[in-house]
Amino acid sequence: MTTGYAGRAARAVGLAGAFAGLVIGLVVSSASVRPVGATQKDEKKADYPRPGASDKAQHGLLGAAECKNCHSETKPQDKELYQQTKGYEFIRLSENIIWSTHDLHSTAYRSLLTDRTVKNKKDKPNATAQRMEDNLRKYKGDTYTVANDIGCLACHASTKAPLARTPHTEWKPTSFSTTEGVGCEMCHGHGTMYERTHRASRDDDTPNPPTEKVVDWRSFPTALKSEWGLTNLRDPATATHTCASCHIGNKDEGRFVTHDWYAAGHPPLPPLDLMAYAREQPRHWGFAHEMPYITSLASKAATKDKAFALYHYRQDESFVARRFAESSLATLGATASLGSQLAADAKAKADGLDFAAFDCYSCHHNLKYPSERQDRGYVGRPGRPLYRPAAFALARLVLSHAAGMKGPDLKTAVAELDAAELALADAFTAKTYGDPDKVKTATANIAKWSEDVRKKLEAVRYTPEETKRLFEMVKAAATDEKRPVGDPEVAQLYTWAIETLFIDLQSKEKTDKREEPKALIEMRTKLDGTIVTRLRPNAAFYYEQGVTGGIPGPTVESVDNRLKVRMETFNSFRRDPFRKALGEIKLP
Repeated sequence: MTTGYAGRAARAVGLAGAFAGLVIGLVVSSASVRPVGATQKDEKKADYPRPGASDKAQHGLLGAAECKNCHSETKPQDKELYQQTKGYEFIRLSENIIWSTHDLHSTAYRSLLTDRTVKNKKDKPNATAQRMEDNLRKYKGDTYTVANDIGCLACHASTKAPLARTPHTEWKPTSFSTTEGVGCEMCHGHGTMYERTHRASRDDDTPNPPTEKVVDWRSFPTALKSEWGLTNLRDPATATHTCASCHIGNKDEGRFVTHDWYAAGHPPLPPLDLMAYAREQPRHWGFAHEMPYITSLASKAATKDKAFALYHYRQDESFVARRFAESSLATLGATASLGSQLAADAKAKADGLDFAAFDCYSCHHNLKYPSERQDRGYVGRPGRPLYRPAAFALARLVLSHAAGMKGPDLKTAVAELDAAELALADAFTAKTYGDPDKVKTATANIAKWSEDVRKKLEAVRYTPEETKRLFEMVKAAATDEKRPVGDPEVAQLYTWAIETLFIDLQSKEKTDKREEPKALIEMRTKLDGTIVTRLRPNAAFYYEQGVTGGIPGPTVESVDNRLKVRMETFNSFRRDPFRKALGEIKLP
């Protein structure tokens, strides 16, 4: 259901065979594709300390309260410890202040509480959870509560041990810590192993050292950091797959919102966009180009390759544009991986795909004439539910842009994606509710292919000129009258992409003021009631939130009210106001 369905369908027929040949010999699996960070060739693991067997056997949750000891500084440059290591040039050290004040992850467990499970006076029953629990009790029994449902806890609480120690098939309600909601380690990795190692320092005995003390952890190869338990969120693909585990789903990790839950009242999951989600948290960490330690590393000929291998940053390009592009491909891969898992599950149960595998908007849309959906056209057989199209739309746009860049030959990538999408459409429409065998094959192939293509993007350069060209291509796709956008989620992703690239392309002086660009405010005003432009309506903070200011995010709007606004807007999508609003925005 991506834009230009009809045109691509005709084009892709002749490419289906070519793509089938392309994937012969690829190792495909229903498991999600989680890229491993590259180990630097000039570094050997033997040069660094390694976790022992006893460390791994006891590896578990440290807790956000421990992280606060170092990551709640308002003026770290005034502390002797950080003056010695210049830790504030590597990370912000104020991360926990932003997270605990504004980030909804910190209150994720509380959103499961109902009148049956509220224990503290400061907590209130969540109307959305209450409705969902009441509906599910009708067939799960009178003792059922969402606050004790393992499937809910998987994304609303913190696991006490990593999956390597306690597989999701062995989870019990007591396998989770609920005090801090989705705590730091659910994204960064359980911390008992790396907690001491990552902050250890030693005297620098080299001539004219840049700091009094050296923190060896900063130069650890990423694969070794992973061995210590740290998730390499510096890598856009790893970060995307980490977020996708809950925000798309990953059955291999025990996380998936079933259609039963949606019907009972669980909010629909918006399309994943790594950069937009980071803004809405709001982002508590510093991007690589904002950290002097990393920019210094990238500025030197001897260490610039290390800067990219460790921190995915190059001095001569836009960090944001690269992260946006690579994460778009990774999102497609994560979406396809879930499809492969669901198909394998359906096959094992001799059943059809869970309805949550399909595009919600295939069934839940307004019946009207003339129809944007019919104007847009379809991939495959009209009238049968397909996959969610948003990830394909953004990946196709990124690859169309990359085809014109210097570097690895990506000119055939869009054609390969068209063919892959046609094969997936055939798999979804071969039977009324999809052919599990065909879906498993098609999605597994897409997951593997998307990661291979994403790796090719590492060699191209997102210069300011290329970033501007990407911005204009997003704008052109959003306003194309011959291939109109007929899906609200695709429109949502295009809108977010415009915001991401606009903020990146404005002057540093404007960004440093932390004032929301007037052009984006005007664009969202024009889109009011047509597109969901913010995941958290009326959140009283700017995207780039400092350690002070802004009304605490979790207190601004209840889940019930946010969902009401979001769903009303989603079901009111209109193509023409969307096209007009994005067509009128101009770069500063």
